[in-house]
Amino acid sequence: MGEIIRKQGLLIDNEKRNWEEAIRICGDLMVSLGSVTGEYTDAMVDAINKLGPYIVIAPHIAFAHAQAGTHVLKNDLVLVVFKEPVVFNCGNDPVHLMFGICAVAPDSHLEILQKLVEIIDGDKAYEEIRSCNTTEELYKLINK
Repeated sequence: MGEIIRKQGLLIDNEKRNWEEAIRICGDLMVSLGSVTGEYTDAMVDAINKLGPYIVIAPHIAFAHAQAGTHVLKNDLVLVVFKEPVVFNCGNDPVHLMFGICAVAPDSHLEILQKLVEIIDGDKAYEEIRSCNTTEELYKLINK
């Protein structure tokens, strides 16, 4: 299996964050990699303000994203592991794993979603990912 998420797309955050700060950290990571513009991060925050915490798709796991194409420079997938719980005020709280997804076209996200399934498939995946303390450890686990 090839590289699912490159090392530069991984971040472990140890600070207490609210949901908006968490989204902005994830978005800023994608901006730093040249995958999106700063407006993409704003669009992710706006979407949650308008639609609620729909990105929290399972207990402890969120897929942060905005509309495909708009402000996206290239398809990408990043992961931020929040050691402190991030609360979205929804049934799947708290969030500890936030995947950032961006796609240049609506259908191009399917490949990215397939990669996500590879990462979180399995009963122990969440705990194994959450227990990582360094990005090196996280990189080896995700790309094994």
